Amino acid sequence: MKLSSIDYYLDWPVSIKLENLREFIIANLGKKGDLIRWSIVDIQNSIDSLGTKKLKIKVVLSN
Repeated sequence: MKLSSIDYYLDWPVSIKLENLREFIIANLGKKGDLIRWSIVDIQNSIDSLGTKKLKIKVVLSN
């Protein structure tokens, strides 16, 4: 088993409530491989007018 650590950037749309954020993140990260661990390391406001936020997520995957 090979582990890889990556920084993943994900847009957090306004339509996703905080209570559903975990499910949203896992659904998006699951497309990258077998998820071992993840953590949000930074949240930034986007410069667009839609009010989205940009999440920086540290991810450990197994391949």
